[in-house]
Amino acid sequence: MSRKIDKDIELYYSDRAYEYNKTYLRPERQKDIKKLQKLLKNLLRGHIVLEVACGTGYWTKTIASVSKFITAVDINNKVLQIAKNHEIPSDKVIFVQDDVFSLNKIQNNFSAGFAGFWWSHVLKSKLKGFLALFQSKLQSEALVVFIDNQRVKRSSTPIIRIDNDGNTYQLRKLEDGREYEVLKNFPTKQEILEALGNKIKNFKMELLKYFWLISYNIQE
Repeated sequence: MSRKIDKDIELYYSDRAYEYNKTYLRPERQKDIKKLQKLLKNLLRGHIVLEVACGTGYWTKTIASVSKFITAVDINNKVLQIAKNHEIPSDKVIFVQDDVFSLNKIQNNFSAGFAGFWWSHVLKSKLKGFLALFQSKLQSEALVVFIDNQRVKRSSTPIIRIDNDGNTYQLRKLEDGREYEVLKNFPTKQEILEALGNKIKNFKMELLKYFWLISYNIQE
């Protein structure tokens, strides 16, 4: 079942690739997006970054302006092709097609890890395994940063289903009318800390109206 959910998300984002970035144009979210951009730049300045589930490269472009180098990974070739069309110097980023649940093509030489709007698409049963793998690709004491959505009444897409493990699902509709059931979790701070475990330090969380950001360092 988990593999089917992963494939459903992959297909959804492939089919949504050319309209995905429109979500960042919503007027009511502009203040929060500018705040996220500022926070990310301050955190990731000068780092060699591993970005997983980079999608269309919206946030890759943001952090490329300040980071030393980014390796941006996504399983979906269609979104990677869009990401590669951003005006990012080739000496600042490389895009790699790879599965974030295996990262077979990635070596462990990064001073920071980043994922935007990916935590919410990972099944609760797979979250600790994903985090362990992701962090294993980073240097000792590396910085890790995640951003994702807050659940906001009358703004977030409604939850249509909750499974036996507490994962929540939305019905997403594309501009052409096609509909997809998409895994979308909204973790509490306590749930995030429980998933991260005790091998982290310097944990910080920023709660904005529409988004959240966490940062921490790996503790060996």
